[in-house]
Amino acid sequence: MIDLYATDESGRRRIFFGWYLVAASVLANTLFSAGFFQGFGVLIIPIEHTFGWDRWVISAAMSLRQLQSAVVSPTVGLLLDRFSARKLIFWSAVISGAGFIGLGFTTGIVTFFLSFAVICLGASGVSHAVTWPVIISRWFRRNRGLAIGVAVMGPIFGTPLVILNTQVEEACGWRVVLFAYGAIVLIGITLLSMLVRDRPEPYGLRPDGDFPQESTAIGPAISPGPRRADAGLTLRAVLRTKDFWLFAGYLSGTFTINSAIQVHMIPYFEQDVGLTAAWAAAVMAMVYVTSGIGRIGGGYLLDRIDYRYVLAVVAATMGFSLLYLQVMTVKSLWATVPFSLLFGISLGCLVPMRGAVGAIMFGTRAIGGVLGLLQGGSIAAGVVGPMVMGVIFDLNGNYSVAIWGLVVIGALMVPLSLAMASPAELTNRIELQRTG
Repeated sequence: MIDLYATDESGRRRIFFGWYLVAASVLANTLFSAGFFQGFGVLIIPIEHTFGWDRWVISAAMSLRQLQSAVVSPTVGLLLDRFSARKLIFWSAVISGAGFIGLGFTTGIVTFFLSFAVICLGASGVSHAVTWPVIISRWFRRNRGLAIGVAVMGPIFGTPLVILNTQVEEACGWRVVLFAYGAIVLIGITLLSMLVRDRPEPYGLRPDGDFPQESTAIGPAISPGPRRADAGLTLRAVLRTKDFWLFAGYLSGTFTINSAIQVHMIPYFEQDVGLTAAWAAAVMAMVYVTSGIGRIGGGYLLDRIDYRYVLAVVAATMGFSLLYLQVMTVKSLWATVPFSLLFGISLGCLVPMRGAVGAIMFGTRAIGGVLGLLQGGSIAAGVVGPMVMGVIFDLNGNYSVAIWGLVVIGALMVPLSLAMASPAELTNRIELQRTG
């Protein structure tokens, strides 16, 4: 059973402050999902009609978003290891808010790409890709996986707001939508950043709300004071371990599958399966909603069983979901339900995985740099996956060969995950680093 409460020095039971940070992550990423990551899609056609652009212009901007995230994420992680997360979130909100407003004033391709790049830069510091998992991994240990899993639920709650975007755009135009999100981010996220605290120790607490004297297993009592060095490996030591590269390879493989399928899911179900565009979109909606189960469930399991088994099951489930499409006759919406459940749950499990597993493997001493590098590598693989799948479709006229290739990648990730060090070995390594 998960205890949301902690007892303060006066003996009163209060909700542990770490859960407020989880809620802040959900709120921040709900807004960014609704206004940028998911919600921007409803503005594509109106913007194209305004300027008479071809589709490649907006597509190039989306590719820029992925590329910039891959480049910026390692820097965000390193900043989090050295500076206040509150300041990073504050200034990232200011930058992205200004970008939204600038995009609303855009008059041509140059200002469009500049403003879009500014939003991307700010979003890299506010999104749940690196920043929030780093913060939350420092506030939780026993419930770390669950906390991160809940913290990355923002896109699930942001989905209904996309409908609101459509209604506002139809009534007032796409520029008003962008101005509105710019104002919300500038005011709302900057105020939300005031809630952020980097670590519990300066406030007389331990992760999960324990008092220092209650947690002798993880170190001596700590009084409120300046920042302490977190337990774990240095970034240089992390990069010398085989486990970092095995985990990076695992994430690259699974994100290759994930990104390739997400980009080509609707065309696949329309062209290869024969569903209508509306039913193909319904499949994608089912996948995204089901991913919420994986986000929370995957994090919960990481707190309770050997992380290697969780990784192996996630990769196997993702592979089986694609194998189902290849070996079964899928010609109706109902026939896609097994795929939607299996792929959606495995997709959701991947979201909290970097933060939770990264902290399990290497501790929190350099967790920002670790997650930044892992995010950069994953995104880079995510850029390649859709491109290769598109090329294979052009050569063969269908997606069958590409999907078989993704099934093989999923199968290879199972032994890769089992080759990583056991939790006991990881704990001993972190303890040796701390005492040495």
